[in-house]
Amino acid sequence: MPSRSTLAAILRSIRTARGLSQEQLGGAVEARHLHNVEHAKTNITLDMLERISARLEVDPIALLAMASIYERQESLTSFNARLLAEMNKLEALGVLSGLPSHFEGGGLVTGKAGKRPIPADRIQAVLACKAEGMTQKQTSLKLGMAASTVHKIWHSDSGSAASQ
Repeated sequence: MPSRSTLAAILRSIRTARGLSQEQLGGAVEARHLHNVEHAKTNITLDMLERISARLEVDPIALLAMASIYERQESLTSFNARLLAEMNKLEALGVLSGLPSHFEGGGLVTGKAGKRPIPADRIQAVLACKAEGMTQKQTSLKLGMAASTVHKIWHSDSGSAASQ
C-alpha cells in the first residue's frame, strides 16, 4: 500500500494536470479535508478515494497503482507483471470464485461472531488425556493448548459443547 505522502503527491499531480484547484475539486470532498489529504496530514478512506477519483476522471486503482510504482521505483511493465502474478495467486486460492458466497441480496453477509470451533481431533486428544487420568494442566502442557481451551473441553458433555 502506498504511503499517504506518495498518494498525496499523485493526487496533487493529477489535479494540477487536469487544471483543477482544490476548490474546484471540493465537490468531491470538503476542501479542508482535501487540503489535509494532499499534504499527507490525514489518511484517505476508500469512499473518499472513489469520490476524488471520479472527479479527476481516473480509476482509483490506477491512482494506487501509480503511487505503488513510484514508491517501488519500478517500471509499469514490471508492476503489471507483479500485479498479474498476485492476482493469479488470489485466483488460485479461489478468492474470486468464492466471493459470491459472501453476498446476499446485494449486501455483505455478516459473519458469525466468536472464535472458530475447536477441531475434533483436539477435542479427542483432550478427552483421551482426561481418560488417562491426567490433570488439566498436564494436558495443556502435553498438547500445547491454552489452559482455558482444555478447561472448556474438559467440562463439556463429551466435548460436544466445545465444538459449538
